[in-house]
Amino acid sequence: MSDDSNDGRRDQHQEEPENHERWLVSYADFITLLFAFFVVMYATSSNNQEKQKSFEKSVRTNLKLVGNNSGNGSPSASDGNVGGETAGETIIQLDGFPPRGAPGETEQYIGRVFDKKLDSADKEKIQQLRHDAIGVRIALASAQFFLPGGVKIRTSALKSLDKIAEVLKETDKRIVIEGHTDNIPVAENPLYESNWELASLRATSIVRYLVKYHGIDPKRISATSYADTRPLKSNDSVEGRSQNRRIEIYIILDEKLQE
Repeated sequence: MSDDSNDGRRDQHQEEPENHERWLVSYADFITLLFAFFVVMYATSSNNQEKQKSFEKSVRTNLKLVGNNSGNGSPSASDGNVGGETAGETIIQLDGFPPRGAPGETEQYIGRVFDKKLDSADKEKIQQLRHDAIGVRIALASAQFFLPGGVKIRTSALKSLDKIAEVLKETDKRIVIEGHTDNIPVAENPLYESNWELASLRATSIVRYLVKYHGIDPKRISATSYADTRPLKSNDSVEGRSQNRRIEIYIILDEKLQE
């Protein structure tokens, strides 16, 4: 009896056999996590054009930079203008002026900076923000920066121009200040005889201010006049002429493509 009792107790205390397949549980967990990781990486790296277009539209709407007629609607030839093509854009982080950014990237960056630095009154002075294959254009409503027929910058516009200058100082790219007008001939004036001179003097006024008061290297900034040769809209309407009268700050990102 005692031997049988001892054998029973030995059976009760006998350890269960080791499960050699427990590693499959950990392996399955690891594979699941690895799969989830790659799914997240793929999702975040996908180029969703629709979302980018939605973001672009939101930025432009909030900044009032789409078709914003910030002039006074007057048909006088006292304002400047510039042209440009619009293309697709890429979202970038707001962590500094893109040193090698494509035009779309730079436009998005400038738009975000303007949203942070400019108030509503400042934004009204910016007619458009757009890019083409060569660089980025910041179109300023001339009526906001110059008096009718005048070539000296309005005192009320200097604060806005100072904020724009802070953005320009972040890059070492070449900058061209372009002066443009509508097709209405200028009134008789001792300072200029045509829209060519008017647009040139206004662009030059902007250049001189940026160089003198903001220390922008004169070797990388210049002024040019296009008069009424590059309209954005038809000059047959008051609204079209207002859109065509502007000063455009052109940041050249790829000089190899510039004509």
